[in-house]
Amino acid sequence: MPDTVPTSGTTLDGLLAGFLTRTPHTSRVVLVSPDGLKIAHAGETDKSEQLAASISGMSSLSRGSVRGGVRQFIVEGDIESLFVTSAGSAAEPATVGTLLGVVADSEADPGVIGWEMRSLTKSLAEHLSTKARTGTHPGQGR
Repeated sequence: MPDTVPTSGTTLDGLLAGFLTRTPHTSRVVLVSPDGLKIAHAGETDKSEQLAASISGMSSLSRGSVRGGVRQFIVEGDIESLFVTSAGSAAEPATVGTLLGVVADSEADPGVIGWEMRSLTKSLAEHLSTKARTGTHPGQGR
């Protein structure tokens, strides 16, 4: 398997939908901004905003529980589990605090989900970074 998924010409929602297709037993995936807003999602969408808020809140609580940064956490339920990992990069300060959350059923293999999440976060980097602006400011040079 390749270490990252193809990203050329792909939208964030498309990358997330591809993740669900490749990763068995997953039903929802959401990308969450540092302030808890949903950036993109795929899968069951009726509660994607609530899922984003829950992920943000649990991440905040986690940071208050351990020293140093929190890279990932799992909430294991009887029927489903929530896997959350950091999707931002220190190389792109604007993305620090961005989170990727995945909901999977009890049959899911945590190792497969973790590996796929890692691959996805690498592919998300180009979509989360702010590109340098080119051209002139409107009204400039008149």
